[in-house]
Amino acid sequence: MIQNSKFKIQNSSCGFTLIEMLVVVLVVGIGLVGALSFFNINLNSQFEAKNELIAAGLAQEGLDLVRNLKDYNQLNSSSGLKWYSNICKDVGHKCLSNKCQSIDFNSLGDHICYTAGNSERFVCLDSATKRYYQCNEDNPDKTIFTRELIISACDSTGDCTNNALDTAGNYMKVEVIVTWNGRETKAIHTLYNNSY
Repeated sequence: MIQNSKFKIQNSSCGFTLIEMLVVVLVVGIGLVGALSFFNINLNSQFEAKNELIAAGLAQEGLDLVRNLKDYNQLNSSSGLKWYSNICKDVGHKCLSNKCQSIDFNSLGDHICYTAGNSERFVCLDSATKRYYQCNEDNPDKTIFTRELIISACDSTGDCTNNALDTAGNYMKVEVIVTWNGRETKAIHTLYNNSY
């Protein structure tokens, strides 16, 4: 019998087996899952950093608006305004309670704070003007942020309970607390009765 070598099926061991292919798929899959989880963590970190930046801006804005109100009072003292008017409840020149519990850009026009307190502690974003403002919980423009102002009158020893603000050396301590998603950003500033 004559064998023809050109019709002979040769057994080659150069190919991949099924087990080798499964190992490759497993290794590539683990690499892709790791890469995707890295991007997911990075994306979450970006959103958290954005929220921290917004909260810091809202806290600083609250301080600036109270400072603006105090400056307005001092510049218009001839109209009978005291430097702490509309900021503290004035009983015998003492800041007995916080009159300025929430504040937003509207105070630049009417030079007052809101005494609504907890009902106006939420921060809303106006969809048309893209401005943040204080609002109540039922407002459809409500964001994840709340902003609260705590103002107290302090004396020269650092005691901040019901002190007379017209006494030399006494000052106002302003705290703005912005909260979101269980986190908190706080800004603190001291306001003195400075003359211009």
